[in-house]
Amino acid sequence: MTVLGFEDVVEADLSAMAKAAADWTEMARRYRLVQHRLENEVLSVTGNQGLWLGYTALTAHRHVGHTRQQTLDAQTEAEAVASIIGDAHDDFGSAQQKLRRTVADAQADGMKVTGTGAVVFDVTTLDEGGRSAYRHEPDYRRERDRAAAAWAQKIRTYLEEATAADSRAARGLRRAAKVGDLVNEFNGRAVGGGDEADGRRAASLARKLKDGRTLGPEELAELDNLMKAGSGNPVYGRTLLGALGAEGTLLLADELDVRINDRSGRLKGEYGGLRANLADTVAGATRDTGSTFYREFREGLREAGVRNIDDRHLGGGPAPVHGYQALVTLLRNGTAGYGAQFLDDLGTDVLAADRRGNHWRVHQFNGPRPDLVHDPVDGVLGLMGRSPEAATRFLDPRAPGAEDRLRYLLRERDWPTSCTAALVGPPIQDRGTHQAGLAAALEAAATGDVPGGGSHRGGPHTPAQARVMQGVVDALDADGRGAEVHEDLRVPLANALSDYVADTHPVLGQHHAGAHRTGAWEQDGEGHLGGSADHLVRVMRGASEEPEAYATLYNAERAEAAVALAAVPPDPQAGPAERQGPARNIGTALGAFDAIRSDIVLDEKDDRMEWAEKAGGFASSVSGTVTGFVPEVGGVAGAFVDAGISGWVEDVRKDAQDAGNTANSRAHFASLTESQEMAGAWGRANHLNEDETELISTELGTGHTSGNTNALIALGRNVQQ
Repeated sequence: MTVLGFEDVVEADLSAMAKAAADWTEMARRYRLVQHRLENEVLSVTGNQGLWLGYTALTAHRHVGHTRQQTLDAQTEAEAVASIIGDAHDDFGSAQQKLRRTVADAQADGMKVTGTGAVVFDVTTLDEGGRSAYRHEPDYRRERDRAAAAWAQKIRTYLEEATAADSRAARGLRRAAKVGDLVNEFNGRAVGGGDEADGRRAASLARKLKDGRTLGPEELAELDNLMKAGSGNPVYGRTLLGALGAEGTLLLADELDVRINDRSGRLKGEYGGLRANLADTVAGATRDTGSTFYREFREGLREAGVRNIDDRHLGGGPAPVHGYQALVTLLRNGTAGYGAQFLDDLGTDVLAADRRGNHWRVHQFNGPRPDLVHDPVDGVLGLMGRSPEAATRFLDPRAPGAEDRLRYLLRERDWPTSCTAALVGPPIQDRGTHQAGLAAALEAAATGDVPGGGSHRGGPHTPAQARVMQGVVDALDADGRGAEVHEDLRVPLANALSDYVADTHPVLGQHHAGAHRTGAWEQDGEGHLGGSADHLVRVMRGASEEPEAYATLYNAERAEAAVALAAVPPDPQAGPAERQGPARNIGTALGAFDAIRSDIVLDEKDDRMEWAEKAGGFASSVSGTVTGFVPEVGGVAGAFVDAGISGWVEDVRKDAQDAGNTANSRAHFASLTESQEMAGAWGRANHLNEDETELISTELGTGHTSGNTNALIALGRNVQQ
């Protein structure tokens, strides 16, 4: 696509377009007047009403009737042209305004924009010191050059937007005027501009693709233009998807998937943008969940979602393609984001279908569709992982119809397995189940953050989020099997639980406000975890099978322990409830983590040394100013976080090495060593001598022994008291 010139767009006078649209509207009005005169003053005479009779009158009547039809067609064409020009005026004007604002913002950022739209940093705006820095400081120069490139890209984007508006108008005007048509008559079927008209035109082109036909280069460019411009517009989206229908939309999505993955690789560039824009069209069209369109479209998806929608590309026989699989594959490629209610409804419908039938329990690799989402349940959950609001709504046990969703997903569902068809013999098993989507949804739902964003900071949490987190713990350990956690869930589960460290610390310390509560609880509008330490220990043990997950949980706990220790008053006159109690609780929580680590090491797996090395590496990589999933502690507490960590890492390695040579699971406590180091740091920070520090150190040790013993018992270890 040849992009319009920068100055052509910036300096374009759109008043001529506005006048042209008005003139064409006036033309339609005048043709309407001609139509009325023909009907009232001429056809009334030739129409066999006794004023003029005979063959000549009949012939005249036919000719005048044809002329009248031409005036009707002329009105249609004129109104269409006026609409197209008016729509172009709005779209082009919007792009022009964005471009002008971008130029002004770039200039305010010290950039110079040339007459061709090129952007360079204007050194002349700097003082002598600034110019010297630009010449001699490479980092500053690179930063300014990168900024110039970013401004140039924004300018290019809006030039392309203006060009696309111009191109749509040109195509629409040629169609309305029947350019190239040998019949020289007005176009009574002309279609104007606007979102609805664009949706109808896009549907007429999309139907060809949906049916497996090929669009010519001009048609493909036009469809791409329409889809890109209208993808986020609800009116356009409802018109397009309504014309295609739910099943037609899925067939189109599947056809695009096949063409994008054509072995030659030639079609990916041509159709990749169409797929992304179709996904964004679904996003825009489904925002209003109360519309008639939405109800009908959802019902259509329910029917087509469980149907094998295609048999053209190996879609029948051994590798069926169900509608929900094609839909989730499409939605995964969108960029606009989907409404929370739409995702909730889609998840509800897909899960209901999953529970009713064996649609996608086992799947084989699909050659024409290597990116096909075989398990739409996990796929929809993955989409919710990008939308925490939707994930929380869907997984909250108190949400309508969601009472047993977590139990079904975490313990009861027969998750699909994948395999590859062999030339001879049974299919080759690739891997067991995949639960990455569930993992993302759980983390997003429990924390309110998009996974991977590094935004977990230890709460606070809404009551709904806390109910999800509590529901996960309860479902995983409902039958005492909390230590069995799917590998895809381990790190995300640890991420989520670390965000609740303000709750898990007192639960593991066996002293918290909600100790008497069996589930999540609420205080001052915030949600908290409840329940007993043994449930939590088993679930943490399951997650900790992955060393990164254990390190994440332990890092969060040592940071929280540092905060709690910093709050212990140094004054010996303070009562036990203020000094000994908190210290003992800190030790108890740290002792539970030693038990979890010991249980992993004592399983005597061949990879226990590798696990210890990785766990120690992950844990020691976060120190000082704690970031990521660990709450920021700062100040005095920040100094405690590092205390003893190097010794802890060495003790973890030693325990793993010695585990096979000892039957005593309580021979060494890595966290006890670290807690004693933290106690020493606490004493030094408060200017206390060793004797004055000993009380706190002793309480930490007492709590550690208790927490370690109780946790090992919860994990099924036979521990002598």
